[in-house]
Amino acid sequence: MTRPDPFTIPEWKALHREASLISQILGSGATALSRASYGSGFGEYYTAFFGLSVGIERLAKLILVANYALENNGALPGQSVVRKYGHKLRELIAQVGMIAEKRSITVPHIGPDHPICTAVINCLDAFSDASKGRYANFEAIGNPSFDPANEPVNKWWTEVVEPILDNHYRGKKGEAVVKRRAAQFGAMADCYMFVLFTDETGNVMSDATTASERTGQTKWAQNYGRFYTLSVVRWLSYIFDEMTHMAGYQPGLESLFGHYEFFRTYMVNNHFLLKRKVWPLT
Repeated sequence: MTRPDPFTIPEWKALHREASLISQILGSGATALSRASYGSGFGEYYTAFFGLSVGIERLAKLILVANYALENNGALPGQSVVRKYGHKLRELIAQVGMIAEKRSITVPHIGPDHPICTAVINCLDAFSDASKGRYANFEAIGNPSFDPANEPVNKWWTEVVEPILDNHYRGKKGEAVVKRRAAQFGAMADCYMFVLFTDETGNVMSDATTASERTGQTKWAQNYGRFYTLSVVRWLSYIFDEMTHMAGYQPGLESLFGHYEFFRTYMVNNHFLLKRKVWPLT
């Protein structure tokens, strides 16, 4: 029997568009993390959270759709099935983990079980919650009972960045260099300039030394925040690749053909995840 041309199958086209969308919004979110800072780049935090929370959710769902097809002779799930997948990142990640275990897929890199990756997922999951996440700033207006810890950037810095600083910055050469330069800059600047910034957790910085030190910490927040977030994306990408790379060549599974290629850009080594600032790779 002649194998159907995947490019003529409506379901293939839909999954192809979806894979392209997911790859791009994940990349835009990761790129925004590379620019996020307390100063002119504060809005980049929210840009990152939007792209990454939606992208990770949809990539997890794409894996669930692929798994359904593999278990049902190539049939894709109907809308009633897809809606039941829900929107909770932690639950979706857990479902993907069970699929990987069932299919004996092992990812040769860190994943959601790493403590900082877990914190990333929790923060992005919270951002998906309207009142505690993406609409938190509106919730805070005229609401004296609003918990500042629920503000997305505050939560990110506290739960993701602080552990990053503890693991990769504090007590190391980088911290000593940042502190020395901040002290030198403060000694020169405090007599000649007025400083007033608010950091990611809402604290006011009114001297050049404090602001300069926070600027130095931002490098670690950006690079390692991106690294651990993309580690989750890489984990998902490996699983999707393992499930669909060869399956797309099998009779009846043509709708899965080739979509893994959109996520090969995230299946790179740790050095790329840590150093590359613009995503997806081209």
